[in-house]
Amino acid sequence: MTTITSSNGYVLRPMVDSDVDFIMEVLKDFPVGSNSYEQRMNEISTMLYVTDGFTPAKVKANTDTAVCMITVKDSVKLSFCYLNFDNSVVEIRMAAVHPDLRGNKHFTAQMMLSGYLAYTHCECTNSIQEILSSGTIHEFANLWRPTFSGDETERDTDNRLADGDSYTLKKIPVTAAEHETYRAAHSTWGSITYTVS
Repeated sequence: MTTITSSNGYVLRPMVDSDVDFIMEVLKDFPVGSNSYEQRMNEISTMLYVTDGFTPAKVKANTDTAVCMITVKDSVKLSFCYLNFDNSVVEIRMAAVHPDLRGNKHFTAQMMLSGYLAYTHCECTNSIQEILSSGTIHEFANLWRPTFSGDETERDTDNRLADGDSYTLKKIPVTAAEHETYRAAHSTWGSITYTVS
């Protein structure tokens, strides 16, 4: 299974069974939808199942496949991302940093490592993700694609979630070239190198 290690000590590795408690804690306050114990376990079961069958060769062959990756530094689990790959496009279905570790730029690390996995190692051409369109998350989204209007990138969930609430989601489409431009200009990540094992 593919593991990405950056020269500044971050590691992006596939999810394993012993990560269940960690992801349960991360998902407890996930900002969209109802997050009962049972719902979180169902999500985790799906993520474990798809991760067992993931290979970069499937992505390169344009086979619909998915994986859950865990970001770690100094043996501390920081965040996770659930990625779906289809026809050279990676969709970031879910991603979050542990509640005790937010605000320390770990999400940026996850985005850089998962970008390397998707664009360089798996040869994807594009990515998409939808995130809550509010506050600092909205500002983060605008760093990646500030040229799109709200009509092009925002939608409401139309009360389809189990908790009955409606959310506005911001869609962020990014090309491999745009990711590389952002990474190369980043004050921390512009000089970082990666190894794959």
